[in-house]
Amino acid sequence: MITTQPLVSLQHIYKNFEGFQLEDVSIDVYPGEVHVLVGENGSGKSTLMKLVAGWFPPDRGEVYWNGREIHTKSLPDARKRNITYMHQEIQCFENLTVAENLFFRELSRHTRRRGLFDPNLLIAKTEQVFRELSIPIAPNIPFSRLGFAERQMVSAAKSYISDAQLIIFDEPSSAMSQPEREVLFHIIQILKNKGVAIFYISHRLDEITKVGDRVSVLHRGKITGTTSCDNLDESSLIKMMIGEVHKERYPRLPGQRGKVILSVSDLTFEPILKGVSFDLRQGEILGITGLMGSGRTLLANCLFGIISPTGGEIQVGDRAVKFSHPGDAMSNGISLIPEDRHKNGIFPKHNLQRNMTSATLRRFRRKLFLDELFMNELTQQYVDILKIRPGRQNDLIGKYSGGNQQKVMLAKWLMNRSRIYIMDEPTRGIDAASKIDIYNSMNDLVSKGAAIILISSEIEETLGMADRILVLAGGKIARELKWEEASKENIIAAATTED
Repeated sequence: MITTQPLVSLQHIYKNFEGFQLEDVSIDVYPGEVHVLVGENGSGKSTLMKLVAGWFPPDRGEVYWNGREIHTKSLPDARKRNITYMHQEIQCFENLTVAENLFFRELSRHTRRRGLFDPNLLIAKTEQVFRELSIPIAPNIPFSRLGFAERQMVSAAKSYISDAQLIIFDEPSSAMSQPEREVLFHIIQILKNKGVAIFYISHRLDEITKVGDRVSVLHRGKITGTTSCDNLDESSLIKMMIGEVHKERYPRLPGQRGKVILSVSDLTFEPILKGVSFDLRQGEILGITGLMGSGRTLLANCLFGIISPTGGEIQVGDRAVKFSHPGDAMSNGISLIPEDRHKNGIFPKHNLQRNMTSATLRRFRRKLFLDELFMNELTQQYVDILKIRPGRQNDLIGKYSGGNQQKVMLAKWLMNRSRIYIMDEPTRGIDAASKIDIYNSMNDLVSKGAAIILISSEIEETLGMADRILVLAGGKIARELKWEEASKENIIAAATTED
């Protein structure tokens, strides 16, 4: 359905920020086309798309809409042209229901009967949309109860009901498992068939050929190449992104596993978790995966004291423990890298150093003061190890790209030197090159005797890094798989098994 004239065309765009610039960027997208943007963290993908969406104008260059030059200077300007930006960090009203969030901008148009607001009509319309898209979410529950992947699904449904001519998806599948991604891809295909133009930012190289027509690579604010997604070579794409080919995407470190350092018995949180039991050994990476709503993040929160389970026992070493607060878990040598960095992981109005050292201030205490020199030295070490960019210690984290924010949050907990790390989607929003840095950091931890619970919606990542894999389904462990017997097929089969 691609026409001869682009809907949007950017020509020789320049935009300068402190420490970063878009330089001579030319890119376009046609009606009915999905144009994928890939690149390392901080390469300028989200910055470029925010410019398209009217967050700020270019310093130089031209933007054309259906062949006519336009000057979009604000978000309302963009909305007048039916441009929709689906953010990586979901914009929502926590105190409203799912249905009210879904139709918020169209409440007066879709939810009135005889001139009055009709909540039953709102629920019915939402149920119809979710039924068409196979989204298993109740319309009348508070939005605050949704997990990150569920929020992404509602965001995708918003694009489905919108009148947008151009939709920008920023990492929409970052926390989704495979069945949820298939729903997203189905929505995108419907939008393509309607003639909607789509810019699609992604770090997941495996999905580019599934959704994309063309792909452009950004590297340090420049377009390094644009190519058709037909017969795309992944190694060449990575080389365009980072200048080198990673032969081993998952540098798993095999080795001897030690004694049991965490034991979970019949852990329950009604009505979701139902009798979860497993052991974690010293020097082990234990993978936990499952579909949306299977209880992955809820399990992590129980193990870290964010919520109290309604039943079961947690044992650290040879002692039974009860965590009423995350501080209890930390004092027992447990750290959590949370799923939602924006909500639970960073302080966006504070600088890099304060964010990175916030969980380990006792380590820097010298009598009544903090050892600033030691804080600077250790912060710089983790900046270098994880390749955080720009990496200046006084940078406000709120201005960093999502991937670099993720690295700062990871460094904060690595600095804590825990015995047990619960990593809930640790590579969400991380580019292909930076994932290697994260995996190497995981290997370094287990080589020094720590243990990791890796919770991931990416089956390939779980297969690539975990020594054992637990598959959650309906709040239970549906299957435990050793590394040598695990495969995509038997993980998906276990995850979709119903009682």
